Amino acid sequence: MATQDDKPKRVVYRGNCHCKAFVYEAELPEITSGYACNCSICSKKAYLWAFPDEQFRFTIVKGDENTLRKYSFGPGKLTHSFCPTCATPVLGELNEKQERALNIRAIQGINAWDVEKIPYDGASLGSPYVPPEHKGPLPEPIEGHKLYTGSCHCGAVTLAFMTKPLDETFDEVTADCSCSICSRNGYFWTYPKKEQVVLHASNPDDLGKYSFGPRFLLIKTFCKICGVCMTNQHSMMTEEERIAKGAEPDGGFADFMKALHPVNLRVFHDVDVSKLKAPEYRDGTKFPPSYVNP
Repeated sequence: MATQDDKPKRVVYRGNCHCKAFVYEAELPEITSGYACNCSICSKKAYLWAFPDEQFRFTIVKGDENTLRKYSFGPGKLTHSFCPTCATPVLGELNEKQERALNIRAIQGINAWDVEKIPYDGASLGSPYVPPEHKGPLPEPIEGHKLYTGSCHCGAVTLAFMTKPLDETFDEVTADCSCSICSRNGYFWTYPKKEQVVLHASNPDDLGKYSFGPRFLLIKTFCKICGVCMTNQHSMMTEEERIAKGAEPDGGFADFMKALHPVNLRVFHDVDVSKLKAPEYRDGTKFPPSYVNP
């Protein structure tokens, strides 16, 4: 006979998008593992799914159902809900069962690196995904480099990237950062020069841009339709504008980043990020000032 001690420990978790427009609380069994799906959208967003049990309780603390933007595709069995301001993928809604699934990356107090990742082969389900075509300009050829194209899921925003081959021989810096935004949005960074990258949106209104705190010098780009995160652009502020916003004068990280256009390697077609060398783990929680969870 099962005793109280045999029952899974239940925990009240709080989750939120990065800009804090949407905050929720959920009670469910303690999260120690999550499902890492390889389907066309989950792989781009680096989802880590938790599927609550029958006793799941969900309460919106800030915002409402309309605060998040919705995106679905194919048969529409799962609606993806993300913040239209900061692009954080917060949760999914299983339409047939009228149930929610939570993106563990958006839950406070959980380090996604410590959670057991259970592979799920979502790519084998349904019709094959057809990668959208990049129709924008291309970067200039570079000897020893190869052209790769990538996109958000819906194709409204695309990328062209001239780089060394993105395979097991790739020796450029790659990084997995645990700062408040990178941990939520699941970026897999590399840091090419800006002339190697072309970010393109046929309709400029479809390209979202988000900056915050001391990172006002950097702009995270994403698709406003499907929420896929793309690159990290420099805002190109003047020295006077930087100082007025609290930046230190005379160079530093901001000036270093002016020459670069970091890209999220998860968005490129025909690139298996698991085949690349393991990214550097960067403890972004130490970047000042500390992010305060709502």
